[in-house]
Amino acid sequence: MAVSGTVQNKQAQRLDPLRWAKWVRQGTLLAGVGMITWFFLRFGTEWVPRGMDTVPALPPGAWCVIDRWSRGLRVGSDVFVETPAGRMLSRVAALDDDTVTLLHPNGASSIPDARTFGTLPRANVKGTVVVALQPGPEQASGR
Repeated sequence: MAVSGTVQNKQAQRLDPLRWAKWVRQGTLLAGVGMITWFFLRFGTEWVPRGMDTVPALPPGAWCVIDRWSRGLRVGSDVFVETPAGRMLSRVAALDDDTVTLLHPNGASSIPDARTFGTLPRANVKGTVVVALQPGPEQASGR
């Protein structure tokens, strides 16, 4: 005589698709949160300030996505850097293990570069420009 609820299931245990779906959903959520966190730690944005005419390809008002880790830093990279004259956008002219030399492509710029303050520590580079969006006509005119 069997007591209600104590009868063994005669079929073998099958794979429960709902249990696996829940596991996959949780794993996907964790992976997504991890990737978004990594993205925000590595990349940031900067606006080219008004009056910054150092790199003609990036006019004032341009919005730049920067790599904060500066993994692709090389000669010819456009970078945001802390200088004795403040934070600015410039181009790398020379690079070694510890220092970086910045020269503006626009030689007529009134903003100082390495010709004025010399080389800077590599740690002063705040980010390498990855992508830039040009300003619209209303931002370029200063309105």
